[in-house]
Amino acid sequence: MYLNRVYLDPHSTPASQLRVVLEQVDFLMLIDINDDKAWPFRIGTSEIDSLGLELIPDPIELTVLGLGSKAEEARDRAYSAIAPLLEHNVELFDKTLRNKHIKALLENTDEKRLYITRQLRRYWQRGMTPDALALDYSNCGAPGEVRRSVTSKLGRKRSVTPGKGMIVTDEIAGFFRLSIEAFYLLREDIDLPKARTKAIGYIKSKYPKIHESDLPTDMQFRYFFERNYSRPDVVRARASSIEYEKDIAPLKSTSVTNNFGPGARYEIDATIADVFLISALDPDRIIGRPIIYKVKDVFSRMTVGLYVGLENPSWATASIALANAFCDKVEYCRRFGIEITYNDWPSVGTPAVVTADRGELLGKHGDILVNRFGITLSNTRAYHGDDKGIVERSFKTMHADILPYVQGKVEPINGKKKAGKRYELSADLTLYDFTRMVIISEINRNTTGVLSGYDFESDMPTDLAPVPVDLWNWGVRNRTGVLREVDEMLTFINFLPHEKATVSVLGICFKGLYYTCSEAVSLGWFHKNKAAPRPKSLEIAYDPLDTNSIYIRPDSQFNSVWKCSLESRSRRYKDMSFTEAVSILRESRTAIAASKQRADYKAPDLQNEIEEIALQAAKRKKNTDLSIKSERLRGIRDNRQQEKESERQKERSSSRKSLNVSQKATVTPINLEIISEPDFDFPDLDDF
Repeated sequence: MYLNRVYLDPHSTPASQLRVVLEQVDFLMLIDINDDKAWPFRIGTSEIDSLGLELIPDPIELTVLGLGSKAEEARDRAYSAIAPLLEHNVELFDKTLRNKHIKALLENTDEKRLYITRQLRRYWQRGMTPDALALDYSNCGAPGEVRRSVTSKLGRKRSVTPGKGMIVTDEIAGFFRLSIEAFYLLREDIDLPKARTKAIGYIKSKYPKIHESDLPTDMQFRYFFERNYSRPDVVRARASSIEYEKDIAPLKSTSVTNNFGPGARYEIDATIADVFLISALDPDRIIGRPIIYKVKDVFSRMTVGLYVGLENPSWATASIALANAFCDKVEYCRRFGIEITYNDWPSVGTPAVVTADRGELLGKHGDILVNRFGITLSNTRAYHGDDKGIVERSFKTMHADILPYVQGKVEPINGKKKAGKRYELSADLTLYDFTRMVIISEINRNTTGVLSGYDFESDMPTDLAPVPVDLWNWGVRNRTGVLREVDEMLTFINFLPHEKATVSVLGICFKGLYYTCSEAVSLGWFHKNKAAPRPKSLEIAYDPLDTNSIYIRPDSQFNSVWKCSLESRSRRYKDMSFTEAVSILRESRTAIAASKQRADYKAPDLQNEIEEIALQAAKRKKNTDLSIKSERLRGIRDNRQQEKESERQKERSSSRKSLNVSQKATVTPINLEIISEPDFDFPDLDDF
């Protein structure tokens, strides 16, 4: 390993310092680092020792360049100039090939040949790194430039602090740079005073006996920092690249730019609402916080689609929100007791582009969007919620409309902390109630909400108010051409979540609920015998908010759908969401499992009691003198009649004892002439 080592040649006059700039198996290329006209020369690997070359420390000390400094600019210019040459590293050590590559480079650059050759030589001589091309400004003099070669401290004398202070030499400046660039610029929890403390630590480690009055002051450190590091560069260095681009970098345009009309781009995103809900079936049960999906049109800022439910954010729930965005919302609102007209919510049709988080539109539904509807999917960058700024901001305004008037909203301080209260316990809204609130809020925002700071295009009329529905209607008349009509029912079904259901004689089972349909009945899927074949499982689509129906997908065709209705055996779960049904089913199964545990626990006791009775009967039989087998078999009918009479006598005796003998009763005389013979026997099954 010889590459980049520096050797002293004691036999030359004066003694030359040679750097290894290329290492091959059997030879090395060296260059004199002090000769302004030197070029690499070749020696054999074995000649290192025979020539008496002595390994020495690298005499070239590369300085740390300030961010945005002229030295950095000069270094970058030099490195950019020779970078194409460095792609042919090995060939550069052959004079002919080197001149050939330099000539080719000069045809594509404005730099002079002397500049190119000088920078290539400096690159080899000073360590073969980009910083090797940095200029030496230490001895340069110019107004405003830092002067380190001084013998006395610069600036005013101290009036309060004892001592004369320290001269900020190159070495001290290096300590300052190290503390700033290795700590202050890289760690947000380090401020300038802590960075100065770190620099003082470096100085004390280098000069253990330094007196406390000779340490650099806070003003010296701050002056160095402000002189060498610009504020924009510091802000960018201290923030992560994601944070800088998302929260700090200046805005270059708005969301409306390049979105020329309604449907040009939809944004979709989800949030967890800041309110707790209760079950509609049992108000004592708190069911947690709902999930809200919104689809927003970028041009008009109109909310074009919604999903409010308990399903976690996923491509399945995102697809339901998109299906809602593509279809007429009149029937959707009617399901929640809200009557609107088409003009109140006119967003119908598919857009040109849908922007979503990457994980939300993967899989089958993404394929349907692209291949069936011709929609372009645009994924946001990681950790860049601002890529969907329109829909992200709308969640805050929605909460502002609703939360001041409801109970169970999330508070800054919970009851788990001192002076807080458990806000979950005050919840009184059901999912149905909250969905109605969200729909009403969005309709109001769409039809009357005035957008603040909306950037109008030059061709938009001056009397057009920045209200979403007005912008939408104007855009449809004057701009759009990208919205396309779709079959609403097929679109809705194809965008529903798809899962597997099983088939048995009881019906089509999905999540513990049973369904049936005429097509399956006609195919004999539910016959008790196996003459008619039935699939073990099949793919179905389902609406998470409605247990009344599911949809069988008999094949992979877009328009192949069988609608299945809830069977009577599952009527308990009618008019629910699947989340509620599964919760009830889980509780029911838990109760059944607990009962089975109790039954299993009691079963051995029952078994022991039965076995004891059987054992006593066996002993009794063993101690009895039995007749011959033929006589015992012959008298079964008579024995049965006698036993019945005996049982009846016992029952009559038991009944008399249970009566209250002190109670007086009305006696009804009996005409003995009518009844020839009293008969108080119980009815005999043989008489029927």
